[in-house]
Amino acid sequence: MFRVSSEINLTLEGLYDILRNEKSREELQELPKSFYLDVASYVRQKKVLLDSRKDEDELFASSDKKKLEYEVRSIKRILKEIYGKREKKILDIAMNKSRTRSDIIDTSCMLTEERLFYEKIVKVFDFQRNGVLLNLFRGELPTVLDGNVDTSTYSSTSEKPVKKKDIASFEDKKVEKEIKTDSKEVENKKEGSAFGSKISVKFLHPVPRFIWKDMKEYGPFEKDQKIELYKEIGELLAKKGRAQVV
Repeated sequence: MFRVSSEINLTLEGLYDILRNEKSREELQELPKSFYLDVASYVRQKKVLLDSRKDEDELFASSDKKKLEYEVRSIKRILKEIYGKREKKILDIAMNKSRTRSDIIDTSCMLTEERLFYEKIVKVFDFQRNGVLLNLFRGELPTVLDGNVDTSTYSSTSEKPVKKKDIASFEDKKVEKEIKTDSKEVENKKEGSAFGSKISVKFLHPVPRFIWKDMKEYGPFEKDQKIELYKEIGELLAKKGRAQVV
């Protein structure tokens, strides 16, 4: 059971100072390791004092009670703001860690509970980034993280997260493969134009003599002239609006 500490190293003014520092600086501010214990003891002490004045009817006690109620409300408001500021900073640090995979992320200003929260968030970011980005790079649908997924066993070392260099490597290999495939297709088309099938075309406009990639001369052709040409040449002329396939 939680017990109120006999020595409380915290005041309302001290909480204001902590909030002011968190608001005025971008980086996470260092707090005493006993911060949560001090806060819990401080709040519990105020509540004990407040409860002790519930049954007192004296005017002085009533005024004292209102002061205590105000202090408790102020403490809660300040604590909520401190938590919100630090939470956002920790989320930003976790996102930066997940994106960069840097080993020099400073977590020294995090309290024990905050560091546990940070580590869990990093795992969630890693899991989500892998499930979406990596799958999209593979041409697959994203694997979306839902509330039933247990990330406690997820490790960025056991399941390699998407690093910038990994993404670049993946894309380079993909592009290289596509270039090779396209080159092969071009070579096949070249062979097809020299030795492949032919199609019949009808010229819609006069076409002057031209030399094709097989270094042979074709033409000139007159309007309404019909002739058989290699499929690649005929389709190109049709695409340019110079002829139509018949």
